[in-house]
This record gives sequence, C-alpha cells and structure tokens, in this order.
Amino acid sequence: MHFLRSIWHAICEGRAAARMAANRGAAWRLRADFLLSRVLKTNLPIGIDKYRQVQLQDWRLTYRFNRGDIQSLREVLVEEVYACDLPFLPRTILDLGANIGLSSLWLARRYRQADDQQILAVEASEANARVAAINFRDNAIRGEVIHAAVGESCGEAFFATRAASNVGRIVSSSDEASVRVPVIGIAELVARFPSGRVDLVKMDVEGSERELLTPRSDWLDRVRALMIEWHDDVAPSEGMKQVLMERGFQHEALNVHRQENLSLYLRR
Repeated sequence: MHFLRSIWHAICEGRAAARMAANRGAAWRLRADFLLSRVLKTNLPIGIDKYRQVQLQDWRLTYRFNRGDIQSLREVLVEEVYACDLPFLPRTILDLGANIGLSSLWLARRYRQADDQQILAVEASEANARVAAINFRDNAIRGEVIHAAVGESCGEAFFATRAASNVGRIVSSSDEASVRVPVIGIAELVARFPSGRVDLVKMDVEGSERELLTPRSDWLDRVRALMIEWHDDVAPSEGMKQVLMERGFQHEALNVHRQENLSLYLRR
C-alpha cells in the first residue's frame, strides 16, 4: 500500500512538473524521471547521475537523474516552497547551499523585474556546483556560482557527500567519507555585492547555519530578509531564532503547509 501511494505521488508530481515543459519531449522526460526516482529506493543503478536537459516554458533546465536532484525539482519548482510576498523587490540575492542552482533560477524568475539583479550562489559540492554553473549560463543569470562552503571566516573544511545529492554537509573531521573544500566567510560574501548589502539571503546549509547565526554575526545588519531551512536534528534552531529577533528581524511562516522547517525573516 505504501509503495502504491508513493507511485501515485510520483505520478502527480511528474504531471505538475510536465505542465512547466515547453514541449512534449520535456514533459514526458519529467513525468518519467519523477516516477522512476521512486524506483531508486530499491537501489536500482540504471541511469544514476546521468545529465538531463529539458526546455521549460521560460528557462532551460539541467539536472541529473538521481533522487536528490528530483527531490529538489519537486520542492523548488513543483511545490514552490520559497513562494512568498516580499514587501520589496530583491535586487541582490545570496543563495547559500545552492545545490544545482534551482532556487537561484526560481528566485531570478520570480523577481525578474529587477533589471540590475545580482545573484551569488554558494555550493560546497563540486559536482552540484558544476550543474548550477550550467544552469546560470544557459539562463543568463546575472551573478556567479562559487564552489565553496560558507562559514564564519575563510579557511578549509571537510565536506561529507551523501547518496542523495542534496544532503551533503560539513563535518568536524575526515572520519566520514569526505573531501576538503574551501570555506568562504559570510562577511566576505556580503561585501562582494556593490552596496555591501544583501536584499535576500536563502540559507539551506544542512546544519552549518549554527556558525552563521550567532550573537557576533554582524553581517546580519546588512541584510533585509532571509529564507532559512532549519535542521534541528543537527543544529537546534531555538538560539539562532533568538539571534535573528535581537538583530531586528520579524518571523513569518513560510509555506508551513508544504515544509515545516522553513522560515522567513523580514527586517522590522
């Protein structure tokens, strides 16, 4: 029964994704990949990580055939978990934990009225960053994909990959299957924008938010809004939420009916 329910969800998700397709071939590709991604739960290796390119109605999308990429497609494009009404037009966007660039693409299209829009996308996985760079290039996104983890200061860290492409995270040592990655300081990232300020920060860094949201996080004073995915299993969020309130942000729920661990913070 659970398997049949899972297949039914995949069919519905694939149908919703197909409605964004620009042609019949892209529509059937999306339907098939959403359905077959459920089969991956049985560890069938057919086609794993093979690159896909589909033409959507207003962008060209590159992704890989794996459960992580398909899950990201579902959350960002189908469920639109970042959809909200901001009281301003964000012209500068910092995408922390950009994965394959889907959230950057979605935000760029959502706020396309900003003629001088600039997006910096930061991703610790080299493989993910390569796909994100393709999506930036193919869709003429104004900005840059940076292969690095984000931290309180610049340096190096160990990044542990996972079977799913969207859940890799920074670990404390090389005991796990991990690779060294460069770390770029959050204050340096903010300073890369022409004004030294950021309108919107999207943060999905699998627990590394505990380094970025501390009482000494002065960079927050140069930010207007944040969209944050919390990971309480790794980094309890209560103290970080208090930091944001003390820095002058007001919390608003962000699509709780779709994903419970998302928050929107707007400067009061």
